[in-house]
Amino acid sequence: MKELVISKRMETVAGLVPKGVETVADVGCDHAYVSIKLVKDGIADKVIAMDLRKGPLKIAANNIRQYGMDKFIETRLSDGLDKLMPSEADAIIIAGMGGLLMKDILERGIRILNSQKPPVLILQPQSDIREIRRFLFGNSYHIERESMVYEDGKYYTAILAACGSDESLYDETELLYGRYNIVNKDKVLISYLEKEEKNISDILKRLEGVNEQFDPANEDDLQENAAGHSSSGTRKEQRIEELRELLKVNRIAYKRCVTGGEV
Repeated sequence: MKELVISKRMETVAGLVPKGVETVADVGCDHAYVSIKLVKDGIADKVIAMDLRKGPLKIAANNIRQYGMDKFIETRLSDGLDKLMPSEADAIIIAGMGGLLMKDILERGIRILNSQKPPVLILQPQSDIREIRRFLFGNSYHIERESMVYEDGKYYTAILAACGSDESLYDETELLYGRYNIVNKDKVLISYLEKEEKNISDILKRLEGVNEQFDPANEDDLQENAAGHSSSGTRKEQRIEELRELLKVNRIAYKRCVTGGEV
């Protein structure tokens, strides 16, 4: 049997699946390498590898056969959680997609989360992670662990969530960056915060510099405003305020990571 090699990003996802689970649903399984790893490493007894696309699912089925996992991994053509039955899986993996699409999949499959045996969720959104955290808290889930990884110039955050409310509400900093990694002073998060702080500061300098270049005594500038550019200016000012607030939250998170204190 050939060696199974998967990306650091997907290693992180597989590493968050609680050992000893019986059945895992791998939603958007692509070529099923995570599904294969879960069985191969003894993390799960059975995996339902699901994908919306016939092409990748066919490749997944071929890979599963090559690794001799036919008896343990079932492929299933499914739009999100549509073909999964309530209480059929102990854990659900959704990774490799934007947060809003992931949220839509979870919302359309809410019957699964509200079943008598709610599954644990392993989620790795590539954007809008704050919306995923809000969705979890709004649907009686709490976050047990998070794990960040840096690969190919990008940062990825994976979340392990289980059913059951958390009495301690997240503040805005924790919603955006994750309480678990802040409390544990995660080195990858610290690196991300440093890079983000620089990016936000650079954008702010450019936007604020444009503001300084406007001269109300200049006839051309006044004519541009009169031609309808005032609304554009308002949007720019709103963007500047959004970035200033994000920079503030970023610095709070960084301070908590480094010293455990507030700014």
